[in-house]
Amino acid sequence: MNISRQTATLLVLVAATGFGAMAMFAKFAYAAGITPAMLLAVRFVLATALLAPVVWWKGLRLPRGRVLAGFVLMGALYTAQSLSYFNGLLHASSGLIALLLYAYPALVTLFEVLLGWERFDRRTGMLLALAIVGMIVTLGGDLQGDRLGIALGLACAFIYSSYLILGGRLTRSTTQAVDPLASTLVILASAAVGNVALALNSQSPLPQTPGAWLAIAAIALFSTVIAIACSLIGVKVIGAPKASILSTLEPVITILLGAMVFGEVVGTGQLIGGAMVLTAVVMLAQKPHPVVDGAKAVAAVQ
Repeated sequence: MNISRQTATLLVLVAATGFGAMAMFAKFAYAAGITPAMLLAVRFVLATALLAPVVWWKGLRLPRGRVLAGFVLMGALYTAQSLSYFNGLLHASSGLIALLLYAYPALVTLFEVLLGWERFDRRTGMLLALAIVGMIVTLGGDLQGDRLGIALGLACAFIYSSYLILGGRLTRSTTQAVDPLASTLVILASAAVGNVALALNSQSPLPQTPGAWLAIAAIALFSTVIAIACSLIGVKVIGAPKASILSTLEPVITILLGAMVFGEVVGTGQLIGGAMVLTAVVMLAQKPHPVVDGAKAVAAVQ
């Protein structure tokens, strides 16, 4: 597929919009009586069902052996990350959860430094300090959320960081040529199995209204399959660093939709702290990080 850099940039922005709108669709589903467990179960089953025919039609080979096990583990991490994110939306505003989640690029860099995979220099230290201070300012402001919501938002960022690090290590250590769509299918299918098991165990009811099904379908189609496909294509053409910078549109979309649709108020502290974190993210993205870049090239899942 030959596409221009301008088209690839547009696709990354479409992906960011899809990921950013996910919280809005989730809150519509919750208003219709859907639990996070059932929402995620239906989301991943639908997403897997939509992506599997594409992988089959393109004749893509699924990973094997230890690589397959690694992607299954990524699916388990993604299950935990999704549960933290979607349960967090029940206890905090979508804008706050989005800002807490978007600490993950700085966390990945911090983990890389601690593990000896990233060289620690003055610039990296200053940007990590800026991100940390930004999180402190964000959490010290007028928050729309309780302690559980904040804890779940932070857990979401930490788990997603682990997910990206694992994905990056897989891409750098394997000699198998695994197409990103094939690896993403394994991750989504693993997440589907895990979330279906949790939904059945909690006896969560299936969606009962067209509105509930429409909200979940929007998450599965627009905020998962289309967003992933657009992100993968965009990253392949323009590279992960530039895609990461463009993806900072995600929390902005989430905050704007939360304010316009649900009347969520974003405090001054949140805006200042969020701006500090996003500034650090943009500047960190200008320096290539093999772990993050590799993970985004394998599975651009949110």
